[in-house]
Amino acid sequence: MRTRLHSLWVPLAAACFLFTTTASAAPITVPTGLNPGEQYRLAFVTSTTRDATSSNIADYNAFVTATANAVPELAELGITWKAIGSTSAVDAQDNTHTNVVLDGVGIPIYLLNDTLFVSNNDDLWAPSPVNHSSLGVTENGSSPGPLLVWTGTNTYGTTEPPYQLGEGNPALGYSPSTSAGWIWGNYPSEEEEHHFYAVSDTTMTVIPEPGTATLLVLGLVGLAAAGRRRSLR
Repeated sequence: MRTRLHSLWVPLAAACFLFTTTASAAPITVPTGLNPGEQYRLAFVTSTTRDATSSNIADYNAFVTATANAVPELAELGITWKAIGSTSAVDAQDNTHTNVVLDGVGIPIYLLNDTLFVSNNDDLWAPSPVNHSSLGVTENGSSPGPLLVWTGTNTYGTTEPPYQLGEGNPALGYSPSTSAGWIWGNYPSEEEEHHFYAVSDTTMTVIPEPGTATLLVLGLVGLAAAGRRRSLR
């Protein structure tokens, strides 16, 4: 059963904004709980908004990528980003390479405040209750409060006519939700402007920091080079 929650969400979101102060933070791009060599992806909800009138998924991918690259810490990563959304031609799970059949179980996806969003692709597209945290952290690493988010997709990450992006009344998610409502539950006019979820399309690997022995060797090499320069004077 589909419940139209728009009339409830909007006043609720407005009320929450009155009592929520946006936390100022910098995005954390390397999760602290991972070991060197482990792989991960990143996700955020855009602080910016746009309509959902386009039926071309590339437009939404470009939108979330531009939002990410406006943050220096994310631009420096040099990675690509995809919108978590479905159009009539492309399923969200395929657009984000989180299709369990094609892409495997997958790897952990983290928010930009060092919080685990979802452990793998299975958990991301599981039916309600969804096994993940809320996706309420923006590209800046801040938590602005409840947001309405265009998705155009159902809880399995697939299109469900006529609620895709660009189809008149696309599906809308609610960022605080940790159940099906995070991505599916409302169908307003595509001309409204709302936020988008984004996930990195590039797999990242934790790089080990130089150990004490490595730093000592580098220091000795530097001293030897300095000594050679002095002997040549």
